[in-house]
Amino acid sequence: MPAFVSHPLLKENTLESRVYQEVLVARVLEKGNSLVVAPTALGKTVVGVLLAAHVLMQRPSEKVVFLSPTKPLAVQHQKSLQSFLNIENARVNCLTGTISPEERKLVWQESTVISATPQTIENDIINGTISFEDVGLLVIDEAHRATGEYSYVFIAQQYVKHARNPLVLALTASPGSTEEEIQDVCRNLFIKNIEVKTLQDTDVKSYTHDIEMEWVRVQLPPAFLTIRHDLKSFVREQILFLKKIGLGQGIIPNLYRKKDLLLLQVRIRKELAQNAREKPYLFQAASRVAALMKVTHAITLLESQGVRALNEYFEKMHAESLKPGSSKAVKMVMNDEEIQKALRLARTLKEQNIEHPKLKKLREILLAQFSLNPESRVIVFNHYRDSVKALADHLNGYAPIKAKRFVGQATREKDKGMSQKEQIQSIQLFKEGHYNTLVASSVAEEGLDIPSVDLVIFFEPVPSEIRLIQRRGRTGRKGKGKVIVLIAEKTMDEGMYWASKTKEKRMHETLHKLQGASAPALPQQTTLLGYPEELSEQVLVYCDHREQASGVVRTLKDHADVLIKVKQLEVGDFVLSDDIVVERKTVQDFLNSMLDGRLTQQLAYMASNYKAPLILLEGDARELFSTRNVHHSAVIGMLTSIAVDYRVPLLFTQGPEETAHYLYVIAKREQLGKEKNIRLRVGRKGFTLNEQQRFIIESLPSVGPTLAKSLLHHFKTIQRLANASTKELQNVEKIGEKKAKQIKDVFEKEFKET
Repeated sequence: MPAFVSHPLLKENTLESRVYQEVLVARVLEKGNSLVVAPTALGKTVVGVLLAAHVLMQRPSEKVVFLSPTKPLAVQHQKSLQSFLNIENARVNCLTGTISPEERKLVWQESTVISATPQTIENDIINGTISFEDVGLLVIDEAHRATGEYSYVFIAQQYVKHARNPLVLALTASPGSTEEEIQDVCRNLFIKNIEVKTLQDTDVKSYTHDIEMEWVRVQLPPAFLTIRHDLKSFVREQILFLKKIGLGQGIIPNLYRKKDLLLLQVRIRKELAQNAREKPYLFQAASRVAALMKVTHAITLLESQGVRALNEYFEKMHAESLKPGSSKAVKMVMNDEEIQKALRLARTLKEQNIEHPKLKKLREILLAQFSLNPESRVIVFNHYRDSVKALADHLNGYAPIKAKRFVGQATREKDKGMSQKEQIQSIQLFKEGHYNTLVASSVAEEGLDIPSVDLVIFFEPVPSEIRLIQRRGRTGRKGKGKVIVLIAEKTMDEGMYWASKTKEKRMHETLHKLQGASAPALPQQTTLLGYPEELSEQVLVYCDHREQASGVVRTLKDHADVLIKVKQLEVGDFVLSDDIVVERKTVQDFLNSMLDGRLTQQLAYMASNYKAPLILLEGDARELFSTRNVHHSAVIGMLTSIAVDYRVPLLFTQGPEETAHYLYVIAKREQLGKEKNIRLRVGRKGFTLNEQQRFIIESLPSVGPTLAKSLLHHFKTIQRLANASTKELQNVEKIGEKKAKQIKDVFEKEFKET
């Protein structure tokens, strides 16, 4: 009989006693904010549960917050916490974006333990509906995500800043392969201590199961090699051209990486911005690099997926080449003789149903697995979303394989995504045996409650150690597991596999080196200079809901004297006073909105509704002329029109932090000692009486210009309209009972401050 953990806040006989988990809890309590790195099978979540029980026992008035990347995982954590903690279920709750902000506020107040998605908590912090002051423990699952602008970074900053007794427990199977990546996660989560557990550690071996790794190699058929040769001829030609003009000297055919091409592309764009007139050949170089990247991707598809995927890729490119304004790179590829020769052979092979040898090997492996163990569960991972459906459809033609496509929520062209509800339903059917094989994209690697499986198959290797570890962690939880990696010999498959293995080894070496060492120095909070303390009253910034998760809002939130109110703004991204509206754009967004016409419409609205409109443009001004294939004169013409025709100032900022700095300074300058009731309803000054009346009526629910005229014609005055009964309102065409009630609510419901 196993021994169980005994604790007043843990339900009896629910948590098996594992010494290494209790030691980890003791280390966190001793050392403070900690990163625990361990494979999935070792029960990292249980460490969080034990730590939560200790914190709540010591400080009963505090809360514990568990964060996880997706709603299904947040719900799973809630169920686990309810099953383990000796706390009434009503006080252990889950917060996700499907719950209204008002309801989330109440749930937060009434809960002791909260499982939530980070985006939900971030939104509630920004809106000021929750406070971290009484949160005694913050558990961050899949902590390797704590980089860049991911919500974990902002939440950790706010937590450490506002909690009375902050304690962070970060959990992951892999925080990164390099010391720089690991240190970045530690800095962002304010980590002071790193704890590492592996399957080889003596204190965990008795609780784990072996995972057998097998690499199955296949050889590409001669016809595939012929196609690859023709595609590589195009690649060699482009590289030779680049070398002749002094670019890409370090790029060697067959040995270069995609990263090398991306760096070269960035270099060419920068030189174009500075020396386009002196070096016109750079335009051709940019097109050739873009074409080179497309054909390189085609080679990878051929090597790892086969002629079906290759044909589909080139069919899309052919369709793109026929569109007006298609890029020179696409036309260059589709007009090349070697490419056309390769395509003719690829089409012939497709017509002959010549498949990638991996497909045959995959069938053999699955049929053997289900023959030996008919109740087996298998996950087949495929890196390419387009290939997942084709692979599942193919496997379903071979009994007893019962395959199910499993992808993310995004819909791509004709490939419809799966909602989280559909994902959860598919996983349940997989558990129950309606399907025995999940053919999955990367969405199945983390953040979903997928049960342990008997076999995990990589249709192609992945170069990331994080993804290797996560995929491998789907097996071997309840018994011996097995992982098979399919590798096409003498292709990029081999390089990707060894890259992931090397990175994993380097990760463990780096972690052991950092374990017990001091965490990197944490950045100090900077304060705005130039205003005396007696003027540091609160300033109000209205923010459009689409900017809510941006780095700008996160930085603004760092200022204690800033109150942010998130609304659906009619004009602009930020409103700072009755006179000032700000449209924030990155260089990429500026060019996109310029090309699709949004920019001129936005400028017109800003200029006609606010006395002092402003554009803050993030990025290097030179990138306006190099990021997209937009003619210099067109960009200069738009910048001139903004200044001369619309009379809207445009200021450049280096990034989100500097944009936030500008907004803060402007808002403070405008609002100090002034009235804070900022106008949000837009409308130019100088309206005629007729226009003013229509403007007011058009603000009513579901009332547009035509219906506003009908209402005014019927009731003659706004006063009579406001006094009309619900039935009288319904006498106007297109006003039903529901719409009439909404209009009456506007006139009769009591105003409440939000």
